[in-house]
Amino acid sequence: MNGIFNILKPTGMTSHDVVYEIRKKFNIQKVGHTGTLDPNVAGVLPIAVGKATKLTQMLIDKDKSYRCMMTFGKQISTSDTYGEVMNISDKIHSISDFDKACKSFVGEIIQVPSMYSAIKVGGRRLYKIARKGEKIENIPKRKIVINSINIIKFTGKTAIFDVSCSKGTYIRTLVEDIAKKLDDIAYMNYLIRTKSGSFDIEDSVTLSDIDEKDLISMDDIYIDGIKNIILDEKQLYRFINGLDLNPQYIKNFEYSNKNIYKIYDEKNKLVSIANVQDNKIKNIAMLNN
Repeated sequence: MNGIFNILKPTGMTSHDVVYEIRKKFNIQKVGHTGTLDPNVAGVLPIAVGKATKLTQMLIDKDKSYRCMMTFGKQISTSDTYGEVMNISDKIHSISDFDKACKSFVGEIIQVPSMYSAIKVGGRRLYKIARKGEKIENIPKRKIVINSINIIKFTGKTAIFDVSCSKGTYIRTLVEDIAKKLDDIAYMNYLIRTKSGSFDIEDSVTLSDIDEKDLISMDDIYIDGIKNIILDEKQLYRFINGLDLNPQYIKNFEYSNKNIYKIYDEKNKLVSIANVQDNKIKNIAMLNN
């Protein structure tokens, strides 16, 4: 088995729990997820199996989309519904003010991850540090991109919105930052990941319903910017045996802006996923051995 399962992860499971269930169900060891999805967050979690595990970094680097519900008036220790109430307020906001605040975050911004995020500081996960009652004063800031925020429903005290963003974005932090923009406090009620790269929630499958037929083959995996290369018999021999293969000697070669290529033989059989390094085509995941 080589390919990707588009899993609809339920709340209450870690990404590693899903990996374990896939290993057990299909009796396969080479299984990996394409980026951690918090246990309290449901939604799209692409799971790579077999040789597709070599593609996980390419899939992790893609944009994500979420549906989020936030509530004004309470500051929660964990920034979601699972912590303790720290502060309260009684402000009511207009949809125009909320929309203006949301739009101020669209584009490239600097974000400070939540203490309950999974990033590591000094080799330790922040959420593990937080659960022990410890604090980190200088959490590393990160540059992220918010592509869009679309309001679905707004009541003055609660809001449901869709957000499209770059990898590494923490939505619970975005929720609190939007509230700060309105001189208020808020927390995240729920979060669902609706899209991860090209994997959409509408095409996802639950662990209880999953079957081998749900595996997306290496040939069918879509990665934004990927280009196809067809090698003749002589070029294929050189490539498979690790010899230099220069792009300029390949018919109809077209450079990929993401430096990702699918390599096919003359019979249109997928042979490898590759990239170009030092003007040489290099194998990432060989599929014929």
